[in-house]
Amino acid sequence: MSMELLERIYQQALPSLEGKRVREVRIGLGLLAVELDDGALAVSYVLRDELPPGCAVIPAETPLRGIEAREMAAWAFKGRNPLFTSLGVAVLNSVVDPAAIERHSRDKLTELIRPDDQIGMIGYIEPMTHVLKSRTAKELIIFDRSREQLGAVYPESRQRELLPQCDILLVTGTTTLNRTLDAILQQAPKAREVILIGTSTPLYPEAFRTTKVTQLAGSLWRKEHRAAIFSAISEGRGMRALSTYGKKVFLAVPNR
Repeated sequence: MSMELLERIYQQALPSLEGKRVREVRIGLGLLAVELDDGALAVSYVLRDELPPGCAVIPAETPLRGIEAREMAAWAFKGRNPLFTSLGVAVLNSVVDPAAIERHSRDKLTELIRPDDQIGMIGYIEPMTHVLKSRTAKELIIFDRSREQLGAVYPESRQRELLPQCDILLVTGTTTLNRTLDAILQQAPKAREVILIGTSTPLYPEAFRTTKVTQLAGSLWRKEHRAAIFSAISEGRGMRALSTYGKKVFLAVPNR
């Protein structure tokens, strides 16, 4: 479903992609940014632990600057690895209508949670854990491949056992990059709310209508902060450093 979902998003975005080209690409250790020739830009994650070995993750013969926006956007579902997919998702998010999204954005996460809810997280987002812990009496169930060695999360091997217990499930948007979203959703049949969260979340609510995802929590990025965003990414900085340059949005997925 992940590839079908991203292809569906691509088809929705095509009218906004027409005639545009990629002006600049910046790929850091944890984040990347893509800017189009009209100044629109977006940020997505770099799953560096899931990239192929070697120094040429993007072959020398593959152009980035100057290619048609629709060509790079198609990498979202045609990409040969998660880096290509992430570049494609960034292009897709760069052409959304920010004014329309802000009009429909309603941050109601805390309203969705009941005191006795079992909350699960795929992807450890520290600021969010503090918010969630204040809203439920139960221990959070958190999975994150990159943090398993630290002992602060459950091992991925227990997802099949624990995800079915979740009433609320927050899933990192990077699951669209490494094609793991489908399997996760299948393991959480009880979840009343499934929230896709993070800057890699595609901001296309209509495309998620036929999925179990109920809310999208992503980010818009301002053209006027372009220099600061690209500089921070070049220096290997993360979302905490970029947070002042973007705006978080919360969108409900239309009912089936």
